[in-house]
Amino acid sequence: MAAFCALAEPFTSGCQQEADARFSEQRPRQRKTGAGRKGVLASPQQKLLFSLYYLKTYPTFDVLAATFGLSRSKACENAHRLAKALERTLQAKGVLPVRAIASLAEMHALFADVPVLLLDATERPHHRPQAVVDRQADYSGKKKTPP
Repeated sequence: MAAFCALAEPFTSGCQQEADARFSEQRPRQRKTGAGRKGVLASPQQKLLFSLYYLKTYPTFDVLAATFGLSRSKACENAHRLAKALERTLQAKGVLPVRAIASLAEMHALFADVPVLLLDATERPHHRPQAVVDRQADYSGKKKTPP
């Protein structure tokens, strides 16, 4: 609970920065800041809980919408928008995890003090290239028959 409360304050500014980033000279606001219909997720604490719940459990947007009293489309929109705000907040606090490690040496340097390292990964679809040359370059040779 203390960690949640400590994150809620900077998350408020992260949400504001994300809202400001959506509007620019090319795409100005239609209404003044704070005008318009009030959302179901009114407080920054509710928005943070929504974002953390989504990132922890990855429910379908139907389940997420039913849990928080939103429509499916608003659940999707809020999940992506608030994830950006949370990323901005964690980056400002300096606790954003490293997403890309370029080499094994860099990984050893980052985890030098960790005795046992377990890796967990999420499978992502790999899009097959349309060009035949690119497809042949990506082919692993798994289904080739031995000579």
